[in-house]
Amino acid sequence: MERWSQTLIDGAGNFGYREDLFEKCDAANDEMDGVFRVAAARLRAEPDQSAMSVMVNADDPIPESQIFSNIKIAIGGGINEPRDAALTIIYGLLTNPDQFEACKRDALWLDAFEEGVRWVAPIQASSRLVMEDTEIRGFFIPKGDVVMTSQASACHDEEIYENGHLFDIFRPKAPHQAFGNGPHFCQGTHVARRMLGNILLPLLFERFPNMTLAGEVDFTGFGFRGPRALPVTLNT
Repeated sequence: MERWSQTLIDGAGNFGYREDLFEKCDAANDEMDGVFRVAAARLRAEPDQSAMSVMVNADDPIPESQIFSNIKIAIGGGINEPRDAALTIIYGLLTNPDQFEACKRDALWLDAFEEGVRWVAPIQASSRLVMEDTEIRGFFIPKGDVVMTSQASACHDEEIYENGHLFDIFRPKAPHQAFGNGPHFCQGTHVARRMLGNILLPLLFERFPNMTLAGEVDFTGFGFRGPRALPVTLNT
């Protein structure tokens, strides 16, 4: 499933239009469709409480292709983005000892979560269809245009965030756009917040309170961004 997730993200973020990435994504989609068809048939015969079972057994179900697309979104978004967010937050804490100590002392893990996804949004940009004539800061965008929205830019808006390029869990609270807005607001927001801010971070640093970085960290990606790797020494 992790391989599927990474392949989907590589295809969705293939802004250089590399044919090999699209071919791998197509192959992964075909593989997933085959697995999902078998699962859907089994769940129609023996329903359970899974999301796929609910969708395939609905009174007026959406087309099977849309059911599969929803499952693929859950696989792609449910693995890659939480991973990238977790590594970003951990890196931010380990490179800011005062904030790291404050989190351990005062349980500010949710603050660290919100600041981490604002600082380096796991999804940096998204394409959108303009639904009505819009003007932003004097720039006219006509209805029907397709635009690229930049969550990365919005999360560093100098009118909202002072020194937005810095990781700072103590900054004044302000809403960010890491999870988007409106009809396309990320449906996994609350799961990610609980999974990372309430569970992973406090448990990880309760077990390894003296964790330190063990090497250089490089961030990569335009549409989807996060550390390529995060070498650490656990120091139990």
